[in-house]
Amino acid sequence: MTVALLAAVAFVGCTKEYTITVKSNNESWGTVTGGGNYADGATATLSAIPAAGYYFISWQDGDRTNPRTVTVTANATYIATFSNDPNGGGDNPGGGGNDPLQMSGTISQNVTWPDRGLAVDYIIDGVLDIDGNALLTIDPGVTIMFTNVNGAIVVGENAGLKMVGTADKPIILQGPTNNPNNGSWDRIKIYSKRNDNQFEYVQFLRGGSADDIEWWGVVNVSGKLSMKHCTLDGGLKTGLVLEEDGYLAAFENNVIKNCAGCPIYTESINNICKNIGTGNTFTRNGDNRVKVNWGYPSESENLTLRAIGIPYAVLGSVGYDSPKTLTIEAGTIIEMQPNESFGISGGIVMNGTAGNPIVFRCENNTENWNGIDFSSTRNGNQMNYVQIQRGGASDDWTSQSCLYIRVGSKLSMTGCSFGSSARYGVSIEYIGSWYSNINHSGCTFSGCTLGNVYLDGGGEWDGTEYEGGDVLDALP
Repeated sequence: MTVALLAAVAFVGCTKEYTITVKSNNESWGTVTGGGNYADGATATLSAIPAAGYYFISWQDGDRTNPRTVTVTANATYIATFSNDPNGGGDNPGGGGNDPLQMSGTISQNVTWPDRGLAVDYIIDGVLDIDGNALLTIDPGVTIMFTNVNGAIVVGENAGLKMVGTADKPIILQGPTNNPNNGSWDRIKIYSKRNDNQFEYVQFLRGGSADDIEWWGVVNVSGKLSMKHCTLDGGLKTGLVLEEDGYLAAFENNVIKNCAGCPIYTESINNICKNIGTGNTFTRNGDNRVKVNWGYPSESENLTLRAIGIPYAVLGSVGYDSPKTLTIEAGTIIEMQPNESFGISGGIVMNGTAGNPIVFRCENNTENWNGIDFSSTRNGNQMNYVQIQRGGASDDWTSQSCLYIRVGSKLSMTGCSFGSSARYGVSIEYIGSWYSNINHSGCTFSGCTLGNVYLDGGGEWDGTEYEGGDVLDALP
């Protein structure tokens, strides 16, 4: 008996095997059997067993045979679609035929939408809510059409939305085929922070129907989202919006283009500093900048503002006073609004290079902003190859220069430049022994209207007595 069994096992081990995966579109509505490992050429019998009050409609390829017999020649997945409507309608209809499936209302159980092989697989009428702990999984190759400008998917606080396509089988979300205009449907809104919220190889075409609200995008995140290899093409206002404490678990190799407004709007510096990756492209947008409503920087974690190839447009006067450190990457461009200020009293590291400097400038080339008001006493503050342009908008004592350095500050500057100031390049509150905490080398000035360095107050430094109101050609 033992010898025979070993021989049988050895024989099977020499035979090529394949895996047949069998799934239900909703396990509360029906279950499936027949999955497993089969030898090449074997026969598998697949059964779809509807729960009481529900109906089996078809397999994802439209075959209605049940039980279904298949010959195994490769790995394969079969998804059974169940519905509470025998004709394939209902809350989450499924089925064969050549017509798209109509979706609406609320999803409150885990559901998978398979690729039905049609030009449009599913039609969403109005707002589709994913509620409770439900997860909606959308398979590669699926095309979803929204019927009008109110069409949306809203993911509740505990729910999830997983749309993972492939390069050759992307998932497509679009408006009506007879409406080729931007804003032909509304948006995807995510409230939850589940790890399941993943978008990969998804195309969002012509969404974002609200054209008069800055923070209304084609994709709105109040929770957490991982987004990779996606294309967001068209929008009446903004492409991607990070609301409240919403953030990106990953953001890599995406394209945002042809939005009438900006590609990204964020309500907090914290949101945009989290997990922005590389390979992203922003092009042909009406305002091709990331707009940042600065908010309150985190006091619990260090932040990094990454260079993304387009400027950050900072809205209003802002400050960084966190006990943690903000690092700004080489190549980052920050545009300030006219007559607004950037106050720094927390830890700051600006890591520009000679060939890839960090740039602060006014968003309007004909006006000026107030400049950086620097008062941080933290050790390790650095400004390496930072260009600060068009500051000095006001004759107020902290707003008269590209950079105002307050008494007691600690800062190391290398290769920085200060230019096109309406007044001074750098102002120093007053000079004295504390100035030993300011180290600088290779700093330059150009086009500063009233002079390069202004001393608000005098004092003695390095054997020289300075007077308040002195204007110097270079930093002391």
